[in-house]
Amino acid sequence: MAGQESLALVVGVGESAYCRGTDRSEWELAVEAVGRALADAGLAASDVDGLVRYSYDEVDEAMLVRSLGFRLGYYSQTGYGGLGAPAVLGHACAAIAGGMARVVVCYRSLNGWSRTRYGRAERTLGAGDGGRPLDLVASGDRAPSGAFAGPYGLLSPGQVMALWAREYQWRAGLTDAQLAGALGQVAIDQRQYASANPRAVMRDRPLDMKGYLAGRMISSPLRLFDLALESDGAAAVVVAAPSVAAALGRPGVRVLAAAQGLFPYAESISVYGELRNGPQYRRIGVRLLRSAGVAPSDIVAAMIYDATTISVLLGLEAYGFHEPFTSWRAVAAHGIGPVSPLPVNTSGGHLSEAYVHGMNLLTEAVRQCRGESANQISRTGPVLVSSGPSAVVLAP
Repeated sequence: MAGQESLALVVGVGESAYCRGTDRSEWELAVEAVGRALADAGLAASDVDGLVRYSYDEVDEAMLVRSLGFRLGYYSQTGYGGLGAPAVLGHACAAIAGGMARVVVCYRSLNGWSRTRYGRAERTLGAGDGGRPLDLVASGDRAPSGAFAGPYGLLSPGQVMALWAREYQWRAGLTDAQLAGALGQVAIDQRQYASANPRAVMRDRPLDMKGYLAGRMISSPLRLFDLALESDGAAAVVVAAPSVAAALGRPGVRVLAAAQGLFPYAESISVYGELRNGPQYRRIGVRLLRSAGVAPSDIVAAMIYDATTISVLLGLEAYGFHEPFTSWRAVAAHGIGPVSPLPVNTSGGHLSEAYVHGMNLLTEAVRQCRGESANQISRTGPVLVSSGPSAVVLAP
């Protein structure tokens, strides 16, 4: 969907507290985040007639219907984990434009510290015939841990993204020090954003280059601070038809364009397809910005899915801010902080705020558009939220 005169607007955002360790269920956290988003929008549960969630979310539509009393005319899911983050807004806007709903809630709830440890390799392997704890087998064709990757020790997302970083380094002709300088600047600048963000898990943990380089190597060349946090929390946004938004107390945030792309091996974390700055990714970026009626230079901030720091460099190149294998130079020189040419992940992102599969990047983008971010940038204009081949452009 696309249009400068948006067919739908984001009118509310809400989160639970972000932490590392909770005794609350993902269901409880989802109810809290959705409730806060509705309160932020000035809407009641009785106004909601649509829900969009991630297929990975264990809190399903019926659980929220029972908890909050929704009466739904529409619900849908987006797949492939973090790729669903921008896509949930596309689903919500399509439902509103098609007359299937007027107020749609999008949410993600994830106890990624207390329950689902995405950094744990063995969680993606199935039990063998013997049923013993160490009798694990790899199956399917997905990486990591599929039958074509698992037997060789490729078991976790961080390991795959380390291979992305090595390929990037080789194709850009970088030394280890040059790569570490660019990746480290991403981690440092996002930690600086987190220091001003009261919601950020790492708000009281400053980071400089010395500290970054001292972080233990997780999967070479990625160090500890190159990887997203494992954290607990939930986030939600409320999307409404223009007529609903107009009756509320403040302007909504326009959804200018959305894309939910897919092509071979783009579905998630893969070593089989092109890097996420390749031609097919760049074509999606060109179409998205053209549909939004903006150029890369018009974007005032970007929220780029940062499961690892290398993902930020790839995202900058996929969406036209830099040519392939060149963003490292600009990031090393100017960073991604508030005075850089393009501020990125201004809440601290997944590296330093929390890991909520991209939903907290959406809430931060909305706050930037509303002028309410803890790290509000000086320019006003469109904000990009991207995750591989899926993205959305928002504007005040």
